[in-house]
Amino acid sequence: MAVYLRGKTKMNRKLTLCIGLALLTSGCLGSADTKKADDATTQFYQQVAAKQYQAIYDGAAPELKNSTSVADFIAVMQRIDDNMGACQPPVKRLDFHTKANPDGFLRDQGYTQTCANGKLTETVTIVLRNGVAKLAGYQFNSGDASDSSASSSSSTSSNSSD
Repeated sequence: MAVYLRGKTKMNRKLTLCIGLALLTSGCLGSADTKKADDATTQFYQQVAAKQYQAIYDGAAPELKNSTSVADFIAVMQRIDDNMGACQPPVKRLDFHTKANPDGFLRDQGYTQTCANGKLTETVTIVLRNGVAKLAGYQFNSGDASDSSASSSSSTSSNSSD
């Protein structure tokens, strides 16, 4: 015998709707989109290794360009290179987040690099819009207190740990 209470039915519908939306948005990046985001991240790291900071900025999404100037972006990237030295290829961390909004899908993916002068922890944000993946943000943490002033914006920022 099933007994339904009005308040509980509405609450169950809201809960079901919330769970459904969470499942829907968590699976928004299909394998083709995930590959595009991975390819854009690979290109970003190849350009970083080649010190092509202007090219990175030029090809970036508006989210990055609206948050920092080209001069500040290049200065931060050069400072990372100067402070950290040569780095091994990045290793994905089990740290990723996806967000859907009317303008596209954003994926934050964590990475770690072992560099000549220490460990670099990074988050690369890629936006997928109209089938195209572009860099939308980059955050790093070297654990070096001297990097604390390298913060130029929320998309190119340094987080230092003491």
